[in-house]
Amino acid sequence: GGWSRMSWAACCSNKQMQDMFFGESNSAMYRDAAKGRREAACQWCFEHVQMFVLGKSLIWVCDNCKGISEACEKCGQPVKQALVRKDNYKTCSICFLKNFKKLEKAKTDYIVKPRTRLMLEKDLEKVTNFRENAAKAGLLRPFLFLVSLPAVARLQAAINLGWTFIGSAHMGDAHAEAWEILSRKDVGLRDRMYKLRDTLLRREVNWHSILLPLCEELCVPAYMNWSEEFVSPKMSYPEALKECHQVKSPNLNSLENEFSDKIGKHQRARMSSLQACSLAEIKNSEHVRKLLGMPQLQPQAVQPLLSYSIDSSFLMLARRDGSDGTGHVDAEDLVQEVVACFSGVCEGEEAMFEEVIAAAKTKVCSDGVVMERDTAPPGSILNANISTFWLTMDLLDIDTSTAAGKILPVVLQMLFHKSRLAIHGLKIEDFIRGDFE
Repeated sequence: GGWSRMSWAACCSNKQMQDMFFGESNSAMYRDAAKGRREAACQWCFEHVQMFVLGKSLIWVCDNCKGISEACEKCGQPVKQALVRKDNYKTCSICFLKNFKKLEKAKTDYIVKPRTRLMLEKDLEKVTNFRENAAKAGLLRPFLFLVSLPAVARLQAAINLGWTFIGSAHMGDAHAEAWEILSRKDVGLRDRMYKLRDTLLRREVNWHSILLPLCEELCVPAYMNWSEEFVSPKMSYPEALKECHQVKSPNLNSLENEFSDKIGKHQRARMSSLQACSLAEIKNSEHVRKLLGMPQLQPQAVQPLLSYSIDSSFLMLARRDGSDGTGHVDAEDLVQEVVACFSGVCEGEEAMFEEVIAAAKTKVCSDGVVMERDTAPPGSILNANISTFWLTMDLLDIDTSTAAGKILPVVLQMLFHKSRLAIHGLKIEDFIRGDFE
């Protein structure tokens, strides 16, 4: 009788048996965790990346896309939590799916596929079921912002919210991806809003009811009224819904601009006086003045992105030497970073900034070496350019695991893209004509 009660685990406590079952990677995994970083294949963005361990846990964060992974018990690879099978073996997709390379290639091809201005306009005019759904739900503006984003930014938005398009049937169709980001069950923008509000009134979430709680949570302190902070009116639900169903939505438009402007101002307020002084000095330099004087950057809609990208690029560069933001920043580097923040609309957009960039690229270091900007590899998720949003959330003490922290990078990406479109003279309103007639 003694044998029958003996557990499976006890018989496997024999070291060789264990190694046969689990491979020897377990101990290696714990060693890596102690070091705090390892190289691995990320199953969110399908790239070979550096992963960092969170605190003392065994939860890994991808340095490129910030996707969160657990370790597979069998092979020790960090894997997306959703891909760890919950049966006896707890193996991961790398253990039983050997198509990582294929998906990696599909993703890279999709990201590097060029998009001309004509293709962008066609995408924005195209009529699909997804578009009709968005129009009905009062989400047409964010839907079109998402469609106009470059593919890599949509992939990154999905990862921020908690899933990935890579390997799914939606990948490659801008309208399908945009609608999925807005409406996916439990993790899309619309459902995450319920979590932010915790309301019993599960009304349909429209664009205004996504922006409003974000503005209240992040920009209106508890002791102040809405009207003391915001010029845009706080609309009731029926008013907002009506405005979401119009071609021209002046209140929504001004709320979008005001929100992105406020986030920028909050970030500016967190700069030390030393940083503010050196930034003012750089802004006065010939390179930056040349950039700020460009006619394309004068429209009102471009201003929030312009001031935000200057501040963020400065703060990123000042931290580049590993310090807490006291590093030396050159005007030439700053100009190149800011121009990188403006890219992502259509093919050939670099031509617009050619002169400014050409002047900035002539910088030679003290040892006579020409400095090049660190650019992301062509098919990489890093081209979504969201590192500045993570810095902003860090400065404003927004926890990235909360509802607001998951939604904010996606909303900022959309609102700043509105400014990018404005640089090219494109307005979302021009593409909404036929939807509500």
